[in-house]
Amino acid sequence: MSAFVGRRRASGRHPSADGFSVCESLGVIVRPATEADALAIASLLNAFLATTTMEWTDTPQTADSILEWLDEHETVLVAEERGDVVGVAAFGSFRDVVKRPGYRFTVENTIHVREDRWGSGVGRDLMRALVAEARDSGKHTMVAAIDGANEASLRFHKQLGFVEVARMPELGAKFGRWCDLVLLQLRLDNRTAPRGD
Repeated sequence: MSAFVGRRRASGRHPSADGFSVCESLGVIVRPATEADALAIASLLNAFLATTTMEWTDTPQTADSILEWLDEHETVLVAEERGDVVGVAAFGSFRDVVKRPGYRFTVENTIHVREDRWGSGVGRDLMRALVAEARDSGKHTMVAAIDGANEASLRFHKQLGFVEVARMPELGAKFGRWCDLVLLQLRLDNRTAPRGD
């Protein structure tokens, strides 16, 4: 059985007849991820694992571990260009919403784009579709947790309207040195109170 039964389709700004989102980046389609994308997603998540602190782990993802990763996220979108997956964006729970249901309106995002597509608009298209999905599903806030040395990602999120709300020094470790965590937040709607409470 597919891990994506019941997953919502990307709404995007320019939906096509099949429900995929045709993006501003020429030739790029943003669509829901499938199990068939697992190896491509693993490649994207592993691209800078050995050389940067973008991810605070040394353990590479595999196609099998990606299937679990996909199930841990509420929405996973990929950017496909001429049949190749060149980017992935996802959101999942910010904290354990089973134990702490007060966090159910907040999600944490992740985004990875193949290096040769940086600056092409693929990342922007993925994030716009991801934010639209979060809004459509009734979320109120999206959080980005970014390594403090990752200036490009910090700039990218700020350009999309995320606001830095916390800088936590020496919270992580990799390559024998401390890593700072920066939290950025995007308010998804203007509700003054949560629905259903």
